[in-house]
Amino acid sequence: MNEDKEFLLPVVVATLIVIMFCLVMLTKGINSENYKISVIVSNSSEGRWVPFKAGLEQAAKDNGIELDYVYTDYIDNIQEEASMINSRISQGADGVIVEFCLSEGIHEMVSSISARVPVEFVVTNVDADVDVRGNHATVAPNNYAVGRAIGNELAIDLKGRTEEGRVKIGIVSGNQKQSGMQQRLRGFMDATENLDPEIVWSVSESRYTSEDLEKADTKNPAEIIVCLDNNSMEKAVDYCTKGDSGDKRLYGSGCSEKLVYYIDSGLIDSMILTNDFSMGYQSLSDLALKLQNRTSVLEDREIGFGVVNKENLFGEDNQQILFPIVR
Repeated sequence: MNEDKEFLLPVVVATLIVIMFCLVMLTKGINSENYKISVIVSNSSEGRWVPFKAGLEQAAKDNGIELDYVYTDYIDNIQEEASMINSRISQGADGVIVEFCLSEGIHEMVSSISARVPVEFVVTNVDADVDVRGNHATVAPNNYAVGRAIGNELAIDLKGRTEEGRVKIGIVSGNQKQSGMQQRLRGFMDATENLDPEIVWSVSESRYTSEDLEKADTKNPAEIIVCLDNNSMEKAVDYCTKGDSGDKRLYGSGCSEKLVYYIDSGLIDSMILTNDFSMGYQSLSDLALKLQNRTSVLEDREIGFGVVNKENLFGEDNQQILFPIVR
């Protein structure tokens, strides 16, 4: 009997040691997995992406993710953008966060990319086939609501207008190949329907937005310029500060430090500020969870927004969004 105990004891101890070793190695292996996520957006070095980048960097720290922020110029070719994505995947990207320059007619492209790695779309949604594996989703504001909010701000300011005639408005409408910008334009038009504005010109985003804006306004001068995204607002600000554009009022959506200056100086009457820090943080955090647990499902997320003007510019909530600090 004693001999049996003497024989079994070393076996039990050895078995326990092996089990503990396996558990330690398994845990170590899970925790030390170094996932890499690539981020591709148009004109990646522009100031408009600063809050978004801060959100990405915070989420990367919190989730132990290697962040690959791809340098880009202006992107207006979906095939070139897809090539960038595929190149990053071939180089080892485990997931992708991307702002597509085109939203329609890309079902096969989305399916092809998301079959290889999980994908988060930001800024705008895209048309895609049903994703039963939960391998792609969108993190963006409610773009129709953003457009309505711009229109509501304009309607409030023009409520006491006494001048005769319809208000003359020029619109810089962002990239109208993105469904998000289409939704913003529709929201703005719906919100200002009762004003019966005279849209004297409308310019969509391209490589020549600045030139198109100047030509359009020179031909048919607008009293108010409405801009549907950050790039549109910056182009309008550049035009209005040249000195020969006349007295304009600016409304729109943006988030860059450059635009903050022009709100404070009074050139921009009102701006819708989307929480791009949250967009960066949420998209990367969700992708990290998906990579760490392949059975999890990516879900569409809606980020918030608020109204910024000269009176509330330095409010705590707006400052946290405009100038986030990564811990």
